[in-house]
Amino acid sequence: MFESKEDISRFGKKIMEYITHSGACAVGVCNADSLEGGPPSADLTREMPSAKSAFVFAVPLDDDIIEAYMGKIDHGKYQSHYIRTNIVAEGIASSACHFLRGQGYEAQVVNAGNTTSGGDGRDVTPQNDSQRAAAEKYPTTDIDMMIGTIPVLSQRFLAAAAGVGYFGRSGNILTSSHGASVVLGALVTSMELEATPPIPHEENYCDNCNWCEAVCPTTYMSRTENNNVQLGEMEHTYSKRMHPGRCASYMMGSAGLAENGKFSAWGPGRKTMPKEDDQVLIKLIEISTDMANRPQTPGGFVNPPDQGEKRMNINCSACNLVCHPEREVRRKRVKLWTQGGVSVQHEDGTLESMPREEAEAFIAAMTPERRALYE
Repeated sequence: MFESKEDISRFGKKIMEYITHSGACAVGVCNADSLEGGPPSADLTREMPSAKSAFVFAVPLDDDIIEAYMGKIDHGKYQSHYIRTNIVAEGIASSACHFLRGQGYEAQVVNAGNTTSGGDGRDVTPQNDSQRAAAEKYPTTDIDMMIGTIPVLSQRFLAAAAGVGYFGRSGNILTSSHGASVVLGALVTSMELEATPPIPHEENYCDNCNWCEAVCPTTYMSRTENNNVQLGEMEHTYSKRMHPGRCASYMMGSAGLAENGKFSAWGPGRKTMPKEDDQVLIKLIEISTDMANRPQTPGGFVNPPDQGEKRMNINCSACNLVCHPEREVRRKRVKLWTQGGVSVQHEDGTLESMPREEAEAFIAAMTPERRALYE
């Protein structure tokens, strides 16, 4: 271990340089002070009891691959790219942990799937008085706990506190160079580091264009209510989330057609979510059963061993992929997504986008048994 603050600071900067040279477009450090006042999932000790600091970073996604995906031209290439970028981010974090351990410090990767639904079996409920007080300030719903969307440690909160990016209206982290089209990575360590400052509000390019809402096929972001989260000395604001099953149904592909019927995500389903949140879970169970009986879409994330053999495919992400720092690029991506047709699934599991009328004819030509799995 290092004895002086200067040596600790110097080594911390070397870790940040390593992360940048390994492919990150932004990197920062947060600690207990810069996360103070946040929800339980902003407590570093939930990931590792000895944690004093965290390195957080963003790895950019490829713009050309994104636009082929948003234009409904190529699903598989983006899905593979996204999965590999996640693996790269975790590899960078793992190597940084190795360097820290080599100097006598404890270190642990913050896995992106550190939720119950992501296969993490740890208890996400508050574990001490401090976390219980935070939970009273930022209450979660029973459905969040049931579906398993609460992380042990939120990479987004860490990224906002460390100045890697800032919250957009969508609730995604927006980086200055690549917007929300990034994969976040993080690691916690017992090394005590000074935090890098959060990005000032005036530098947040989110101008409430609401195009994240325009490309969302369901009603997931509230148009009238916001979430406010205090992290250190800065308050962060983003739109209040509606029922998490709305987003999950389109991301996983059990649903696909937008509620307005004019476009779709990559999911081939035609059943949409009900208007009332208290009816969403019933519909989610129905369409998830449909999806389980459809052909497996090629590629995708391999599920944890206890969650079945079917892989999880990426079928939406429009709210973060649309949000580019340049407004004209955002405008282009809105058109690509909303005018790119409607997705259908072939018997071999592959997905294809067609004009709406052709997609309707494609579905109508199915046998009644197969058609019932989609609409």
